[in-house]
Amino acid sequence: MKILAPSRWSLGTLAACLAAAAFTGCSGSEEGKDDGGSGGSIAGSTGASGGGGQPGAGGADATSATGGVTGSGGASSSSSGLPGAGGATGGGGSPGDGGGSTGEGGSTGSGANTCPPATPLTGGREYCSNSKGNAGNGYGYELWAEGSGTGCMTVHGVDAAFSAKWNNVEDFLARVGLDFNQTRKHAQIGTFSAEFAHTKTEEDGGLTYIGIYGWTVNPLREFYILDDWGSVKPAGFSSDGTPRDEVGTLTADGETYDVWKKTRVNKPAITGSSETFDQYFSIRRTARTCGTISVSEHFTKWEALGLPLGNLHEVKLLIESQNNSGTINFTTAKVVVK
Repeated sequence: MKILAPSRWSLGTLAACLAAAAFTGCSGSEEGKDDGGSGGSIAGSTGASGGGGQPGAGGADATSATGGVTGSGGASSSSSGLPGAGGATGGGGSPGDGGGSTGEGGSTGSGANTCPPATPLTGGREYCSNSKGNAGNGYGYELWAEGSGTGCMTVHGVDAAFSAKWNNVEDFLARVGLDFNQTRKHAQIGTFSAEFAHTKTEEDGGLTYIGIYGWTVNPLREFYILDDWGSVKPAGFSSDGTPRDEVGTLTADGETYDVWKKTRVNKPAITGSSETFDQYFSIRRTARTCGTISVSEHFTKWEALGLPLGNLHEVKLLIESQNNSGTINFTTAKVVVK
C-alpha cells in the first residue's frame, strides 16, 4: 500500500461492470503489492483540463475533513499482496454467492446486484506526478507511485469521482476521499460508508486493488477494504511472496470478507521512510464493481478480532496497481461520515 509514486507495469485485461440495463452483476478482479519503497517521480506533467463539475455530496459533514492530507509528513508507502491461492475469475454464482472462496483456487462468481449506468466523466484536473491536495466537495486526493513507467489520475470535481490510467508502472496508487488531522479515532468521528461504481481495464496481470484505503497513527496502521481486483485475486501472500497472517472473517453488506494482517518492517509510511507497522486487509470473497461499503463495520469488526486502529489520517476510495497497465473510471464515488 502506499501513498503516491510512479511505478512500472504489466499486461492483462479486466472488464469491469457492464453498464446498461442488461447488466447482470459485478465481475472479479485482483489485488496488489506488499512492497513499500521510496517514491520516485512519475513521468508526465501536471495540468488543468476542463471544468470541475457541480458540487457533490461527499464528506462535507465530516467536521475534521480537510482538503489535503494533514499530520506528520514523511515518505509515502503502499503495499498489497501477491496472487496467493486465488482462482480465476468465473461467471457463475447465484445471487449473492461467489463461486470459489478466497485463496482456495476456485473461480469467483458474480453477484445478483446490478450496477447503475455509467455516466461518462468529463473535465477535471489531471495529475501525473506524486501529488496530494484539495479535490473539492470536502475531499482530498493523493497520487503516489514509484519505479519506472507512467501514470496519471484526473480528479473530476463531482463528489469523489476520479479516473486514472497507468502503463508499465511498478507501483501506482491513486485515491480520493476524506482526510483527518490524526487527533480522533473513527468512533469519535462518526459512522463511515462509501458508494462506488467503476469500470476498469487491465493488461499484463500484475496486481490491482480497488476499494477503501487509509492510515491511522498511534498505532501506525495501513488498511484496505478490497471489493474488486484485477486478474489475480488477493489472498494470503504479499507481492514479495511472504505470507500474510490469516486473522479470521467478517460479514458486511451481505458478503463474507477474509481478514489478513501483514507486518511491514522498515518500509515507507505516512510518518517516515523507514517505519514498522501492520497492514490490515478485508478481501471480499466475490468481486463487485459497484455497491455500498459499510466502512465502520470493518473498523469495529477488525478491533473485535484483535486488530487495533489509531487516530484517523484518511479514508479514501482507491486504485492501486503493480506491474501492469490499465485504466479505471469511478463514475460513482462518495465517502461519507455521519
